[in-house]
Amino acid sequence: MQRSKPFLLAVLPLVTFLTAVGCTPAGPPTTPVEGTVSLDGTPLTNGYVMFRDKSGDKPSAAGQIADGKYQVDVQPGQKTVEITSTRDVPGKFDMSNPGQKVQLTEQFVPSQYNTETTLTTEIGDEPLTLNYDLKSS
Repeated sequence: MQRSKPFLLAVLPLVTFLTAVGCTPAGPPTTPVEGTVSLDGTPLTNGYVMFRDKSGDKPSAAGQIADGKYQVDVQPGQKTVEITSTRDVPGKFDMSNPGQKVQLTEQFVPSQYNTETTLTTEIGDEPLTLNYDLKSS
């Protein structure tokens, strides 16, 4: 019994430290945001939804679109929203690397939803569902 007491006294501070380290927050609080994205009523098969902080003080957050759905954790605040999606350009290839034939793609979501976005939102502390039904004209 005498042997276990020194062992416990040596291990107890280590266990306490590891428990405390495991309980500290990983970073600033974020809010789960999810939703759907479609263009002219058709779900986007791929792409990204990007939430950019309007003040520029907080990092951007992006969620991948898969089969018309996305989810991402975003820091609260006023955001601009950018939505992108690409598709293959039939018969067009990048031949800049000898021996490699790479299919060219194009951005087909209108610029008012990405490079010239008009989309904005307020992210609070509660989980949020944001659905985007985009129009091509």
